[in-house]
Amino acid sequence: MSGSRRAFLGALLGLLALLSACGAKGRYQDVGPEDLYAHLSQDVLVVDVRTPGEFAQGHVPGAKNYPVESIDSWWRLLPKDKPVYLYCHSGNRSRRAAEYLKGKGFTNLYNVQGGVLAIERSGYPLVR
Repeated sequence: MSGSRRAFLGALLGLLALLSACGAKGRYQDVGPEDLYAHLSQDVLVVDVRTPGEFAQGHVPGAKNYPVESIDSWWRLLPKDKPVYLYCHSGNRSRRAAEYLKGKGFTNLYNVQGGVLAIERSGYPLVR
């Protein structure tokens, strides 16, 4: 391999390493209601990102209500050392919250696809 080719490959690898280091460090996984309810008895945090009015109409047992609209003021309250399950009415707001938290470096996040609609459809209980 010639010196210029070796230098080019070295520069390319360096650039790729730099780009990967600049990207978001967090991640989240989409899960269904069955995964959420299977883990409720474990040391997890369940976050309902709907409005307080929606939360009062029915929520997952043990869930905390942190509306996505004010995520800037509460995201620091979440633990990074244990699983955090996020849900909303249909899955859209919780996905937004997961993306935001992913950008803050959270890696143990779970977004409940379909939200309360999927939870009810699956027959799981809500606290009313």
